[in-house]
Formats: sequence, C-alpha cells, structure tokens
Amino acid sequence: MGLIRDLKVALASRRLFRNWLSAGFKYLLIKHGLSGGFITVECGDSEYRLSPKLYSFIVNAYYDGYVSGFGCNGLMEAVLGDAIRLTVNRSGDALLITPDGTRLYADHLDLIVLSETWLFDVHFLGFDLSDWLVVDVGAYVGDTPLYFAKRGAFVIAVKPVPSHFEAMLRNIELNPGLKPRILPINAAIADRDGYVEIGLGSEIDGEASMFKGGVRRVRVKSFTLTSLLSHVRDLGIDINSFRVRALKMDCKGCEWDVVNNEPETLKLFEIVKIEYSGYLRNYTANQLISKVESLGFKCRRYAHNEIAVRMGLNRHGMIMCVRV
Repeated sequence: MGLIRDLKVALASRRLFRNWLSAGFKYLLIKHGLSGGFITVECGDSEYRLSPKLYSFIVNAYYDGYVSGFGCNGLMEAVLGDAIRLTVNRSGDALLITPDGTRLYADHLDLIVLSETWLFDVHFLGFDLSDWLVVDVGAYVGDTPLYFAKRGAFVIAVKPVPSHFEAMLRNIELNPGLKPRILPINAAIADRDGYVEIGLGSEIDGEASMFKGGVRRVRVKSFTLTSLLSHVRDLGIDINSFRVRALKMDCKGCEWDVVNNEPETLKLFEIVKIEYSGYLRNYTANQLISKVESLGFKCRRYAHNEIAVRMGLNRHGMIMCVRV
C-alpha cells in the first residue's frame, strides 16, 4: 500500500516540478536507504534543493489536497488550506507563516499539528488573553505557546524532550515580539519529582510519551504540577497576579496522574483543557471528566482530529473544563 501511494504521489507531483520523475525516483531511493543527500527539483525558472522530508511534505500535502496554491518565483511558495504559507528558498531553507502572522521553522513539518492549531483552532481559549496565564504542558516545538502568546497570554511552555525543546527555542527566537511572554521549561510533568524516561520514535516525535516504547528512550527531569508551579514562583512569576489561569495538557498520559494526584493544584485554574490519551493509561474519557467535574468544573469533550474519531472519543480526544 505504501509503495502504491508513493507512486501516485510521484505522478501527482508532475503538476509541481518539471523533473518530477527523477525527483520522485531519488526520493524513493533515499526512503529505502539506497541513496542519501538532497533532492533537486525544477520549478519556475529555478532549481531548489530540498531535504527528503521537505520534499515528501510538499508532494504528499499536494496529493492529499492540502495545497490550495503553489508557485515558484525566486521563492517556492505553497499555501496550505488557504491559510498557512510555506516559503522555501533555493537552498531549501523553509519557513511557515500562519494566519495570525506567527513564523515557524519548517524543519519539522507536521500537518496534524499545523491543522489542529491554525486551521481547526482546537486550542482556542478566547480572542483576547491579555492578563492570562497559560501553563502549556506539552508545548511540542513551540506552536501552542506562540499561539497563546500571540493572543496576549503569558505562557509557561513545558517540554521534556531535548530535541523538541531546542526546536521550540528556535521558533520562539523567530518571533521576538512574543518571546518576552513565554517562559520555556525543559522538564516533564509526572507523578514525582526527579527523572523519568520518554519513549521516542524519531528525533522529533509528536507522540513521544513516558507510557509507550520507541526507537530510543531519553532520561529527562520531571516535576509534579505542584512542584512546577513552585519552581515558577521561585523564578519570580506570581500565578495569582493573573486575571485568568488556564492549564493546557497534551502530555500523552501524564494528565491521568495530575487529575488523580493533584486535585488541589487543579483548583488553582479557572480553565483546564486536556488532550487525553486514555488508550495509554487504560482509562476512559468518562472517568477523566467525572474526576475533573468533582473538583468544581463543567467539562465538554470533542474530537480534535480524525485520529480521535477513529479511536473513539472514550479513548482519545479533547476536554475543555471551566470552573463553575
């Protein structure tokens, strides 16, 4: 099935690149470990040197119908979903420009993350987050911290995996106007202070988790949520000085420990938003919602992407809880 799709994608790419056949063949060789290096594509009056990952992203996004505009005139430009602009220079340096003007390096392209944050708006908390504190547990490569900061929030951006954290720092630097409103913390949220191991499938892996295996495991510093907030206070951030305090968790299983072990800390927040992964911890969404609502919140659940729909919303999805 994979090879058939690759061939269909290569055929579709003839609408993008003049040398689509040789470029597609080179990509297949690289993908199967028979070659290395970059892929040169001919577009407009220029040649562009693309990494295999960038080439794969562009042609697959085009094949899947995400690309609503494409052209090459000095810069290669692709418009994703009529909203997100991807620009690539001849050397293959690529940037993403989101609908709200946030800029991201395109080294680690992820259509699911891009779509969730800037097309489907699944992390929406309000139009004006001025004087809000958002504790973002699972900040990935900086997409959600930048999204919240763009709307005025001060964000505690928590990410444990070193390669993810470094990518997040680079993306924050790319948006100097938002940098003062983001405090990056390189740690995991867990059931204990100390160290935990995270399973990774690749260097940048949006599914990295303490609760599943991977090609490799990395040992990282960990805090409980309570200890994290204490650490933040030691850094001079008074969480009680903010008009609204929101907690966003996308930590692939750690949410179950927080909800079970730290109820009093959860009560410090007016809003709790969780991408839950019950399939990793053998709990249901109903159980999670029941525990959060017992603390004085009212919750609703919804699907944030097609994966949640396929898995079933009792195993994976999003809940938005507001203290009443």
